[in-house]
Amino acid sequence: MLLEKIHNSGIVGAGGAGFPTAKKMNAKAEYLIINAAECEPLLKTDHYVMNHFAEECIKAITEVGKMVECENIVIATKSHYHDEIASLESAIEKQNAPITIHKMNNFYPAGDEQVMVYEVTGRTVPPTGIPLQVGCVVSNITTMLNVYEAMTNDKPVTEKLVTITGAVNKPTMVLVPVGTPFSTCLELAGGTPLKQFIFLNGGPMMGKIGNHNNFNDQVVTKTTSGIIILEEKEYLYQLHERQINQIITQAKAACIQCRLCTQLCPRYQIGIPLHPHQVMRHLATSNVPDDIDDDPIWKQAILCCECGICEVIACPMSLSPRQVNIYVKQRLAEKGIRYQYNGEELIPQPMREYQKTPPKNILLKMGLEQYANNDLSELITHETEEVFIPLKMHIGAPCKALVTKGDVVVKGQLIADIDEGVLGAPIHASISGTVICVSDSLIQIKKDVA
Repeated sequence: MLLEKIHNSGIVGAGGAGFPTAKKMNAKAEYLIINAAECEPLLKTDHYVMNHFAEECIKAITEVGKMVECENIVIATKSHYHDEIASLESAIEKQNAPITIHKMNNFYPAGDEQVMVYEVTGRTVPPTGIPLQVGCVVSNITTMLNVYEAMTNDKPVTEKLVTITGAVNKPTMVLVPVGTPFSTCLELAGGTPLKQFIFLNGGPMMGKIGNHNNFNDQVVTKTTSGIIILEEKEYLYQLHERQINQIITQAKAACIQCRLCTQLCPRYQIGIPLHPHQVMRHLATSNVPDDIDDDPIWKQAILCCECGICEVIACPMSLSPRQVNIYVKQRLAEKGIRYQYNGEELIPQPMREYQKTPPKNILLKMGLEQYANNDLSELITHETEEVFIPLKMHIGAPCKALVTKGDVVVKGQLIADIDEGVLGAPIHASISGTVICVSDSLIQIKKDVA
């Protein structure tokens, strides 16, 4: 049974937060939408998959489409991905697959799940809802490659394809075992000429930021899509690391209520009742955090997808509506306050087509345009000598280790699992070797040296 193989292989969403794929696919839907937009600037992982593994992906997508009994199977990508579309179309024709390609304009965040559903179907997912509520299941193209390996080879997820770019000597794609240190990936890209640097784990907009001091602590997980090395830029620090007290103080003093953060918000544009400017205005008349309560304006923050357009592109005062929304969401969660959709009609904005954000604007604003044309056509496959495999690489509960220190394991062996009925995905050894350490957070494996 395909669903069982997907679960047993430990497959989670490769393009986002890592929702367990078996759980998502255990449904019946009108649409199966495959996310091949790769909308974060600079990342090229899905590009590589489409160019080199189109036939494998189409086989998997076809079988998943049968499993969810969908009427429509759609790959959503960007119209200017000419080579990728040609590869997909060739595979579709060769296999006579019942799959269509939906070609989108080049905008950010085209890969947002709810935005993509609207682009393909014209339907708006209800606030705090999921695509299944409007008849859709959405999954990433690289996830489908993992499904192919599971259904044809019973191969679990033990490796990850990762974009290594930015200020590196040899920008490249790498295929490395899960648990490979970031430092190893940087070595594969020829290192960096920078003595001090910052890095993004993921894309420029939604990736997590760090610097050379904590770089060596990072490892590749099932959801790692890219590692971007950058020279230290105050703007990027402010974007990702500015203290919330400073953010709130500036918002109270400087927000001019221009509404641009709302007008350019991709969720607002498809009809979601999110108005970031109203949340910002609430700060000016509130005693934060004490006044963050069961108020309909505060609760709008729960609907934020944290894409970052409001603070990178929209705000003329260099404020951070995204960070405010994240903070408010956290405070509401602590109080157990949820957003309740009242069933009101969700009306998309008529100016949406004219207010989408081009990725090039993001790169220009961030000062990253010099890396836009890095050649990432080469793939380096590397078998790491030592891995540090996290026990939580997905949405849901962390896994529990099934091995102990001193155990000898082989690549692909189940080494951690979740309890029955708990949301999560099993974890497998990504290299063969000896278990060096087992903690509450990771399993360390080292290759045996003869």
